[in-house]
Amino acid sequence: MLTKFPIRARLTLWYLLLMLVTFIMIAIYLLTRFQNSLKSTIDTSLQITVSKTIAALDVADFIETGKLTFDHVRQTQVTAATGFAMRVLSAQGAVWDNYGSAQSVPQWGAVELGYSTQTGGSNNEEWRIYSEPIFDLNGQTIGWVQAAQSLNSVSMTLQELRNQLLLGIPLLLLFAGIGGYVLSNRALQPIQEITNTAQEITANDLSKRLDYQGAMDEVGRLAQTFDQMLERLQSSFERERRFTSDAAHELRTPLTVLKGQIDVTLSRPRNSVEYENKLRELSVQVDRLIRLSNALLFLSRSSQDQISFQPALVNLRELLDVLIEQLQPLAEEKELKLSTQISNEVFVYGDHDHLIRLFMNLLENALKYTPSNGEITVSAMKEDDAIQISVHNTGPGISAEHLPHLFERFYRVDEDRSSQTGGSGLGLAIAHEIVNRHGGKIEAQSSPGQGVTISVRLPLSNS
Repeated sequence: MLTKFPIRARLTLWYLLLMLVTFIMIAIYLLTRFQNSLKSTIDTSLQITVSKTIAALDVADFIETGKLTFDHVRQTQVTAATGFAMRVLSAQGAVWDNYGSAQSVPQWGAVELGYSTQTGGSNNEEWRIYSEPIFDLNGQTIGWVQAAQSLNSVSMTLQELRNQLLLGIPLLLLFAGIGGYVLSNRALQPIQEITNTAQEITANDLSKRLDYQGAMDEVGRLAQTFDQMLERLQSSFERERRFTSDAAHELRTPLTVLKGQIDVTLSRPRNSVEYENKLRELSVQVDRLIRLSNALLFLSRSSQDQISFQPALVNLRELLDVLIEQLQPLAEEKELKLSTQISNEVFVYGDHDHLIRLFMNLLENALKYTPSNGEITVSAMKEDDAIQISVHNTGPGISAEHLPHLFERFYRVDEDRSSQTGGSGLGLAIAHEIVNRHGGKIEAQSSPGQGVTISVRLPLSNS
């Protein structure tokens, strides 16, 4: 039911409920302590009065008359206060004499040492009674003195205190409610500011930040986390927007070429040889489209964690030897030297097909961008608890400002050179995804004139 109210109202209501319970407990405690204190005072007063009265009684009267009276007490004390009574009794319980409002006491109860509380009368009045024995010189009990004090004044005092509490608690709750609402409003003000800022943020503009300047408490950490989330979202949206734009551009270029070549081919009749040549040219463009589509599909599925991953023990030496053997003709065609420095029996635990794609991308990339008479060196060796694989190619190298972006999708160091080699800018991005999937790291080192080295570090698996 409370969930329908705003959070500041709920906080105030819970605060008031807590204060109400606290005030009630304090009120009960005060009433109980005050009541016990008043009764304790009355008990002490009764005991002192009875003790003094017994001390003032003349035992000689008992020897002469066989009973005791309050005559001496009446001569030495003023008239008893209203609501106080006292009587002296024989050892058998016969009343010898009364003092004060003895007739007002509805019933005195049993004659025994100590206190008792009796209730009765038309007003159902409560009395506190104390009894104490009288001893003769031989220590024999010859009678009793009982004193009674009406608790009406105590009841009236407690009732007055209850009335004050019943009046004061609502007033305290009122002030507490106002204070609680103001405090909750101030406490929630930063959250309201966060809400207002969040409402201004849209998918088209994620650049706005909360920039919270308050204390780094729960609200401060919430604001900081929110800003960090916005940072990640903005980065993700920008990557996706750039990826979509670049993908559209990459697809449009070969499609435009295809359309142009088809239109030219159909513009006039041609012989079979010309048609065959044109179809071969079109096939090259179609192959490029297929490669691009496959790369886009892989990256899309990878970002959605939909890539099939079947880990097994993989012998990297055998895998790299097969790939190098396949690419050797291309290296010879470009007059490149392809050499290896691979340790024996280096094993990793990973997906065989993905690892083939990873190193094929790295080797093809090196073949594309290594100038004639250059050299490509592939090395693999154990380093601590990992396998370090590197593909180094000689050439002009890459300047430092490009290195942090090499593994981004569609990133090209040289647009003209990429268009000449047919690169899509996705090879290293795919390699980065595969390495991450295997729990490894990939990085590039280069400097102008020193070539490029792509290093891959994969967790080691002992055969």
